[in-house]
Amino acid sequence: MAAVPIVLNGVIMPKGKSADDKPEPCVITGYLSIAGLTVGGGPIIPDGTTPPDPPTVDPPPTDPGPGVAVVVKPAPVTGGWGIATDPGNTQFKWFYTPGATGAGPKR
Repeated sequence: MAAVPIVLNGVIMPKGKSADDKPEPCVITGYLSIAGLTVGGGPIIPDGTTPPDPPTVDPPPTDPGPGVAVVVKPAPVTGGWGIATDPGNTQFKWFYTPGATGAGPKR
């Protein structure tokens, strides 16, 4: 069975509930092994055969395509704030549309 050395750095928490029971820092060293884990690896290929070629994978598309802005709350016709998503983005963003007077948002 294969084993690897490990070091655990942590805190031991007592099960008691009294005010005197305090957590204690600790370092635990030892070996970790997994039942059934053995040294070795890779597939076993019988003599006289060749391994199959790996499947081909198409690269991902680089062009995200056209985007669409989704307006959730349009700005009033007289001017004001609205909320929408940017094309190709799922985050909501506020936008301001000035009214006929051309005044902007107050600071």
